[in-house]
Amino acid sequence: MRTYVLWIGILILSVLTACSEPDQTHDDVMQGHGGHEMASGDQMPLAHDGVAPVIDLRMAWMRPHPNGRDVTAAYFVLYLAEGRADRLVSAWIDGASSVELHGHSIGENGMMQMRPIGPQDVTDAGPMIFTPGGRHLMVHGLPAVVEGDHVEGVLVFERGGELAVTFEVRNAPPGNPSEY
Repeated sequence: MRTYVLWIGILILSVLTACSEPDQTHDDVMQGHGGHEMASGDQMPLAHDGVAPVIDLRMAWMRPHPNGRDVTAAYFVLYLAEGRADRLVSAWIDGASSVELHGHSIGENGMMQMRPIGPQDVTDAGPMIFTPGGRHLMVHGLPAVVEGDHVEGVLVFERGGELAVTFEVRNAPPGNPSEY
């Protein structure tokens, strides 16, 4: 009988939660490091597995600004070197007014669209790849950068904290995708 009552309670709570107004919309933002914006997330906090996560960051690069615009994109590859999971929650780049985690999706009209994607889990299942046509950092308000420049930034993780990164400005990805 107690199990039956417990399941009924869980079912009612699930229905009420699903039917209620969300606390935050996909477009809501929170203030991140240094006042920069980061996408809000409605994910549960990661469980602590007793091992502090260690993130291995590779192939960080950024495109030069297209036609003098003040928006560009940055890319990288993340591996979880130790621990079971961490979550990339935000990023900031020196000189940028805002940085958003973005991805591509097919819209209702069949056209490819870029959208904020919010926090991203990094697991031991394989690399998390931020690449053209996929996940990327959308960088707004950064003074113009050209090929050969280097731009400093930080990736912020839920468990591992801040990870400094230097983005090499280039027209094409470094290395070979098979190296990812």
